Amino acid sequence: MNELISKWNNHYKNTSITTPVAAVLHENSAILPKKGIALDIGCGTGANSYFLANLGMEVHAWDFSEVAIQLISSRLKGRENINIKNLNITKGSFANVNFDLVLCCHYLDRKITDEIYNATKIGGLIIYQTFTEEKKRVDGPSNPDYLLKYKEVFSLIKDCRVLAYREQPSRRFGDSSMAGKAYIIGQKK
Repeated sequence: MNELISKWNNHYKNTSITTPVAAVLHENSAILPKKGIALDIGCGTGANSYFLANLGMEVHAWDFSEVAIQLISSRLKGRENINIKNLNITKGSFANVNFDLVLCCHYLDRKITDEIYNATKIGGLIIYQTFTEEKKRVDGPSNPDYLLKYKEVFSLIKDCRVLAYREQPSRRFGDSSMAGKAYIIGQKK
């Protein structure tokens, strides 16, 4: 695990602090809540956390990279609706928490999908956007354990009503920011 944390710390040391907001949020902003509590899992430099906070949500931003958390912290400057936490995200991280929205963007850990579901309030949203096996881009994971199979994204939000879905193959849309990625928004019943 220390090797993985070190890898991501080095990545964030060499990353622009201004990364784009995830397509799933930008393209579906009309259906996102304007109040409540959101969780941004694997928040990175915080672009999605700031987007959700600007909608009016209280955001909890979690990442295991100390460097990513320091980058967000350096930009907070009086923002009381973003709470950052540096932690290794495990099943135990979800004990005694409830959220109106849970976002997993470019973070895939199939072992915690049940915990994410249980930590989401009835009527709340579970949102995933991540890389698929179609990925031909240099960025993102190369380990197949962290890549979705075709339509696998539906299994991450079982027992939810699908509000939005998009899966973009690389071979047809190689220059799109969504090429080789999938996203889904599910509403917990």
